[in-house]
Amino acid sequence: MIKRNIKWLYLTLPYNATIGPISTLITLQIISLGGNALDIAYVISLGNLVLIPSSIFWGYTADRISRRKQIITSFSGTAFSLFLLSYSRNVQMIALGYSLLIFTSTASTTPFNLLVMESASKKEWGALFSRYSFLSSIGTLIGLLISTFLVIYMRIFQIIFILAVIMAITSIISVKILPEPILTFERTAILHHKESFFTRLLHLPLMFLHLPNPHHFKLFKLSRLLKKPINYVPLLYIAIVIFYISSGIFNTVYPASLYVKGLDKSEALAVITMGMIFQIIGFRISEKLIKDKNETELAHKSLLLRGGSYFILGVSTLLFYGQLILILGLIFYPLAAGIAFAIYYSSSNTLIFKIVGERSQGKNLGVYSTVVGIALFLGSLLSGYITHYLSYGIDFITAGILLFISSLIFRYLEEG
Repeated sequence: MIKRNIKWLYLTLPYNATIGPISTLITLQIISLGGNALDIAYVISLGNLVLIPSSIFWGYTADRISRRKQIITSFSGTAFSLFLLSYSRNVQMIALGYSLLIFTSTASTTPFNLLVMESASKKEWGALFSRYSFLSSIGTLIGLLISTFLVIYMRIFQIIFILAVIMAITSIISVKILPEPILTFERTAILHHKESFFTRLLHLPLMFLHLPNPHHFKLFKLSRLLKKPINYVPLLYIAIVIFYISSGIFNTVYPASLYVKGLDKSEALAVITMGMIFQIIGFRISEKLIKDKNETELAHKSLLLRGGSYFILGVSTLLFYGQLILILGLIFYPLAAGIAFAIYYSSSNTLIFKIVGERSQGKNLGVYSTVVGIALFLGSLLSGYITHYLSYGIDFITAGILLFISSLIFRYLEEG
């Protein structure tokens, strides 16, 4: 294969640095503008809803236009969306800017993965995808660290403006650095390499490689759910869906809860940043665990850890205020969003990879994409209502209970 320059790979650093902290920043901005949990839920839910058709649209175009052009389009659109967000002074404008950001940033996911595949021989894919994933995580961490520092001295919309400028500069640089594709890959080629599949899922858990039809959902029939061994696939999907609903319920309002419970914006961002640091560490740990342990056992135990952490954070949110919230957040949020998530993510997606790698790839991924998309939307929407009519603490406890249920399903699969 022709030797390619991979300097463009480092574009993932500024790109992820700009979009990584945005969901936390807009959550804090909505609270600062006098919004409540329902406003946050509507904005995040709208973004999750936009994610579904944008995945279809950009996945479709990835097979038909240059990878380079689609990535440049994504970068430029992301910069424009960030500029729009920086001038948003009400919830409606934030919702518009955030939805546009989701739509445009989604465009780069598939072509970036395919561009990685085009830049190395097949035997080198693993190393290059690992580097790509690592740089993406480091970029997100850098963005969170920058935001945590700047929020002490600046208002949030000013920070978003700086991120927009960085993204605009990245767009200009990408025109010079991104190579023209020399090989053509079908999107389904992602399925034939584990590192590619994992990286794709990490950046975007909706993989619309094939749209399902109603006939495909017969695997959720009650008669299948009650019979072994054919209930394995539907129960695995259900357990994963419950996980995403729980994640939507918790993650949508957790940054806002930190602010409401007495922390300043810098402290709230510091908790989220610590979670990202431990997530990077967690993926290193999971690489070793996944080689020696059963995937269902790892998923079961990681969900217990994540669910227990959610539960403790929920109880502490009900009982405490101020610095104790910060201390408990710095302990249990990294356990949940870092260590537990990394182990669960690696193990559960290994199980999904085994399914799509064996048979009916299009059908299984189509069903998976659809139900995960619905789960993300429902979780973020439910979080607003639970928090608004009950409390942040009850919201987090609900998320924890759902993870315990998902853990029990994985335990059942393990024993079966």
